[in-house]
Amino acid sequence: MNKLLLGSALLALPFAGQASDPFQKLSAYFVNTGIEANGGEDDGSGFGISGAARVADQAYVLGEYQSAELDDSDVDVDQLRAGVGFHTAPASGSPMFYGQGEFVSIELDDEEQDGFGVYGGILFPATEQLHLYGELGYLTLDDLDGLEFSVGGAFDITPNFGLFAEYRVSALEDDDDSELDLTDVKLGVSLLF
Repeated sequence: MNKLLLGSALLALPFAGQASDPFQKLSAYFVNTGIEANGGEDDGSGFGISGAARVADQAYVLGEYQSAELDDSDVDVDQLRAGVGFHTAPASGSPMFYGQGEFVSIELDDEEQDGFGVYGGILFPATEQLHLYGELGYLTLDDLDGLEFSVGGAFDITPNFGLFAEYRVSALEDDDDSELDLTDVKLGVSLLF
C-alpha cells in the first residue's frame, strides 16, 4: 500500500506547482488550413513553428511560420509573422490582457501579400496548468484587409513541456469587395522556458 501511495505521489510531482510563462516558449504544430475565395473552397494540411521570448518584464517578441498544401488545387499557403507585444502585470488566478503588433506575410501560390496586424487579447488561467486565450485583431496587407480572431488553449504537462490547440480565422477583403477567408486549426507541442 505504501509503495502505491509513493508511486502516485511521484507521478503527481511533474504536475504540481506549475506556472509556466506563456510568453517564453518554442512550439511545433500540425495545421489544417481552409481557404474560401470567389465562391470556391479548399483545405489542406501542413506544419508550423512558433515562438515567443520575453525581452522585459511585460514585453515580448514573437514569431511564426507555417506552410500548408491545399488538397484539391495543390496550392501552398505560407504564412510568416513576427512582432512585439506587451501585457498587463500577471496576478495569481486573474486574466492577463495583452496587445501586439506583427509584420504579416501570406503567400498563396507565389502571390504574396505583406502588411501588418494589430491585436488585443486576454489570457485566462483556468488552472495552474491550463490557460485559455482569445484574440481579436485587424490585418492590413497589400491588397487585402480585415478582421482576424483566434481562440485556443494550452496545457502544461510538465514545467518544460506542453500541448496546445488553436483556431484562427482571417476574414479578408480586397478593394473590389472580393472575400478571402483563411481558417487555421492547429494542434501542437511546446517547449516551455
